[in-house]
Amino acid sequence: MAAPFRPCDHCAKPAVVHNTVIVNGQMNEVHLCEDHAGAAGIQMPGQAPIHQLLGQLAQVAVTRPRGPACPECGHTFHDFKTSGLLGCPACYDAFASTVGPVIERSHGGASEHIGNVPARADDANQRAALLQQLLRELETAVSAEQYERAAQLRDRIKDLRPTTAARIDGTP
Repeated sequence: MAAPFRPCDHCAKPAVVHNTVIVNGQMNEVHLCEDHAGAAGIQMPGQAPIHQLLGQLAQVAVTRPRGPACPECGHTFHDFKTSGLLGCPACYDAFASTVGPVIERSHGGASEHIGNVPARADDANQRAALLQQLLRELETAVSAEQYERAAQLRDRIKDLRPTTAARIDGTP
């Protein structure tokens, strides 16, 4: 049911603003038309002053993410540049092309651990790295239809795998 018609307190136009004002403990109702509400400084819904609209637009432009974002956490490369921190492990993959060189520079050109490693672990790491390299070469050989080369790589991979598995199990 529609609200009853109320005229403006200052003229006969329909009131669009209805306020209850308490002055000296006494409650008074104020009814104003659009013109008198604007003159009283009351802002109508949907009629923001231009400086507020421009300020809101500027705020949106500032908060807009810069560049691609990590699919897991939403962290952007701009966030990384600002804070020096990535948001999650998936960020390393999401920003590999841009973060990789930064990490290499900060670690003196190394992208992998180059510190001290126990001899037994070092041997296992070398075997694992060789295995990964051979797997990449095998994939390249198969895609290039170099089947003889692929067979040789397959045999080398097969020879390396039992040794790696034996090391992990703890057997010689």
